[in-house]
Amino acid sequence: MPNRLRVVGSLTQDVIGTQRFNGAIGKCVSIPDDDYEAVKDAMTAVLERVIRAVDWPRLLREASFRHDTVHPDHKPDDRDWSPATGVCGECLAEALLADDRGAQDWERTPTIPREHAITDWPALVARHFHHREAALWHPYKEPLPDDGRRP
Repeated sequence: MPNRLRVVGSLTQDVIGTQRFNGAIGKCVSIPDDDYEAVKDAMTAVLERVIRAVDWPRLLREASFRHDTVHPDHKPDDRDWSPATGVCGECLAEALLADDRGAQDWERTPTIPREHAITDWPALVARHFHHREAALWHPYKEPLPDDGRRP
């Protein structure tokens, strides 16, 4: 799916920067291709964990509340494929980024501040990765239960 590829590509670029590719062979030539593919696989794992962490019914409900509050007369354009749900992409994005514990007050705060747009998160993760060893429990330190689900 194009969105999956866009997210994985963006996260991969955040970690290793823009690299050079040989279009004829479809391989990364500025770093070992295996390393590039390993980072892409890791970013795909991050995306999958994020997707599983989202409370989708709540997200859709919050997006619907925002849509009804902020622009109830919204007319979908050709790229807005969600008129059946009554939620546009902008409202989905804002609802996903909202962090109020209860229902978000969309009249008071119709857009969520973007406070982390320039955070160099890969460098922060690398700098603090050593704390993982002190964790009381970490999902990747122990094998999964027989049913394959994380505790």
